[in-house]
Amino acid sequence: MMRETWAVSMLLLALVAGWGCGNDDADGTASDATDADTDADTDADTDTDTDADADADADTDTDTNTETDSDTGGDTDLTWVAIPGGTFQMGSTDWSWSQPVHGVTVLSFEMTQTEVTVAQYGACVTASTCTAPSTGGSCNWNASGYEDHPLNCVDWFQAVAFCEWVGGRLPSESEWEYAARSGGQDIDYPWGNATATCSYAVMNDGGGNGCGTGRTWAVCSKTAGNTDQGLCDMAGNVWEWVQDWWHSDYTGAPTDGSAWEDPPGSARVVRGGGFVSGADDLRAVNRAYGAPSGQGGHVGFRCAR
Repeated sequence: MMRETWAVSMLLLALVAGWGCGNDDADGTASDATDADTDADTDADTDTDTDADADADADTDTDTNTETDSDTGGDTDLTWVAIPGGTFQMGSTDWSWSQPVHGVTVLSFEMTQTEVTVAQYGACVTASTCTAPSTGGSCNWNASGYEDHPLNCVDWFQAVAFCEWVGGRLPSESEWEYAARSGGQDIDYPWGNATATCSYAVMNDGGGNGCGTGRTWAVCSKTAGNTDQGLCDMAGNVWEWVQDWWHSDYTGAPTDGSAWEDPPGSARVVRGGGFVSGADDLRAVNRAYGAPSGQGGHVGFRCAR
């Protein structure tokens, strides 16, 4: 109860603080996708809490016979991974914002294998369809040698524009969680129930942000952490924008896999944890939020269709 009360307080503080780039010292709580990247000298969250039992009994389709489709249109070089649909129990009883646990039926869809990279997004900017994200600090845009790293410091609107440009969209929150749990399995992380470490994800497992680098890694650097279907970095590296408006819990959430757009809110959901996050915050059921116009240094995205 104390941890939950503290985390909720951090969520509120983060929303007030807003967004920005460049704070490599922000702690990795569930709320810190919305961190303002201020100069506060806070220690990185190194929580490796293994008490991560999802109490829902998953009713899943765990067919892993997926196909990938490389799409080089617009020089984006995207790889789309097929995610077979199914029914699963979304959420967890561990946090108030992930309750109530509820059944969701997700139709088959595709997701990009990786978080959208700097180079892939750059093709959209060159085409004059996307606008340039923020630079400086921990932002990867215009940073030499980071072309294969996930794009960060990008707002929700820019993410939507890119996904539409490649013929896709942002995933719904339920699609995202279903995919992050390897097709809706009753597991804590994309790879299973083993506690998150730098063997599986770009994170802070006690050795510093970004597994000691202080930043992101190139996408798909931690293949041991892939989902059964082959998605990379569904835990860690950067938080990921999804389509849904933020709601403080799942009361009234859609059960058909669609995005929760009604009623509208003031913040959009982000999922997956980032390079400053500790193990508990990388769990597939965890969620956070940010102002849609914010360009957080710990936030990127991937597309679905």
